[in-house]
Amino acid sequence: MKATIIVCLFAASCAGVKLPSNFQKCNRKQPDLKECVLKAAQNGISQLTRAYDEVNIANVNPVEVSEVTIGAGAGSVAVEQKFKECKLDGFHKMKVDKFEFDFEGKTLTVVGTFPEITKKCQYELDGKVLLLPVKGTGPSTIVLKNLKVTVLFDYQEKVKKGKTFINIVSSNLKMDPEFVSYNFENLFDGDKQLGDNINRVLNDNWKEVFDEVKNDYIEVINKILVQLFNNFFSKVSLEDAFD
Repeated sequence: MKATIIVCLFAASCAGVKLPSNFQKCNRKQPDLKECVLKAAQNGISQLTRAYDEVNIANVNPVEVSEVTIGAGAGSVAVEQKFKECKLDGFHKMKVDKFEFDFEGKTLTVVGTFPEITKKCQYELDGKVLLLPVKGTGPSTIVLKNLKVTVLFDYQEKVKKGKTFINIVSSNLKMDPEFVSYNFENLFDGDKQLGDNINRVLNDNWKEVFDEVKNDYIEVINKILVQLFNNFFSKVSLEDAFD
């Protein structure tokens, strides 16, 4: 499987600017640096309900994704899921448990939980799920509840005009939801009984259905996070991010 994702976020470009005054700063020499960075990250994420053009960050409430294709699985989910005009909401509500830079190893580790990620899209399905035929086009809502994530970013540094900018070059994301709910409207050309039955089966067997295509969802979330961090750190140098 391979997910196709087109994310509508700002393009990155290196040009140093100051950190917005409403974002907390830490000093890399302070003894409680890890605690300070964790609080600063939590504070910053909660403020991403509007765009910050000056630091290349789009409004993540919601994140707009113009196109996502989730590949057909080899087992229970034998259908390619095509989504367009997507809005993903809930990124700004992340509860951060760990946000640590390793400046020598050039890594960033982030651990936390999204209470709820809601994905609203126009969908197109034509195949089988759990051996049942599924066909339809229309609005869809998929909700991932208490989504726990752990991600390790590897980055490179680039010095420009005496300032150090970082760029994430690889990442390893793991995620596990507590529950996933599905609602596909207009299945089988609006046959309510058939549509309700399919949605009920999907929700009753959510884990099997989700696990089959989990890697593609990881790729979607991972791409969004990498682009957000790279956009931000293409504008804000380490010298400007930390005192």
